[in-house]
Parts: sequence; structure tokens; C-alpha cells
Amino acid sequence: MTDQTIDIPSDDPVIVITRTFDPPRALMFKLFTDPYHLVRFWGPEGSTYPVCEMDVRPGGQWRLTMRFADGSEYPTNSVYLEIAPPERIVYRDAPLDHSQWQDTLPPPNMVTTILFEDAGGKTRIVANIRANSVAARDMAVKMGFGQMVTASYARLDAYLKTL
Repeated sequence: MTDQTIDIPSDDPVIVITRTFDPPRALMFKLFTDPYHLVRFWGPEGSTYPVCEMDVRPGGQWRLTMRFADGSEYPTNSVYLEIAPPERIVYRDAPLDHSQWQDTLPPPNMVTTILFEDAGGKTRIVANIRANSVAARDMAVKMGFGQMVTASYARLDAYLKTL
């Protein structure tokens, strides 16, 4: 399905991306919390993940290194704040100290809440990416957070057909 919406309110430091997928939410939740599945759809087309470690529990870390087609790598780190199967995942970006990425790191303390809502046997995913200010949110938009999620969802659609 392609009923995706992206909402960027002018007065709230948030990006809200909503999309409905055919599978039930228990499966969708599993795909977002299992590194075996996540690396098959996360990020832009052509990216691979030499590192994807997920300690899916409150306080656990999610370490991911995204490798682009040109060979460059982008390491990320997040800390899970809340895990409520199959309804919700909440995590905070915890940028690693990589000086080569200082101009492109996400704004500090961005908190992402991913809701998995039952939609009549399908799953509506609502990704709420909250920054600590509108300026920080705008920086995330400029960095392409919305496009990255859109690309991930397109890859997820293709991956779902293989399951």
C-alpha cells in the first residue's frame, strides 16, 4: 500500500509519518525488532548494514552502521526507552563520537516513537520523530529523515512480498 502521509507542523518540533501495511501488527512489530529482518528493508535503496545489534529492551542499545553504495559508512546509535509488543517502540538517538560525521549527525536527543496500530487486520505504522526544537526538527528534515523513512517503507513493501 502507498497511503503514506508526512506531517511537519510549523509550531511543533515533530515529523509524523503514517503508512498502512497489509500484514498484522505482530508481524510488523517483529520486523522492526529483529536485526535479521530490519537490515533487509531499513534505509535507502542500495544500503547494507555490516553492523546491526539490537538489545530490544528499555535501556538497551541499537547500534547500526549503514554502508552506502559508494562504500562510505554512517554509524548510528540509539537507546530504547520503551518496548510494548506489539504496540510501540520508543528510542532516543544517542550519536556516537565520530568526528567525520559531525555535520551530519542527527540533532541530539531526538526521540522516535513507532506505533503499530491495528487497522482491520492490517497495520498502520505511525512514526513520530520528535526533536527538542523546531530548528532541530528542521535540521532533521534537511538531512532527509522523511526521505529515509519513505525509502525504508518502499523497501519494506518489497521485503514483505518475500515472506
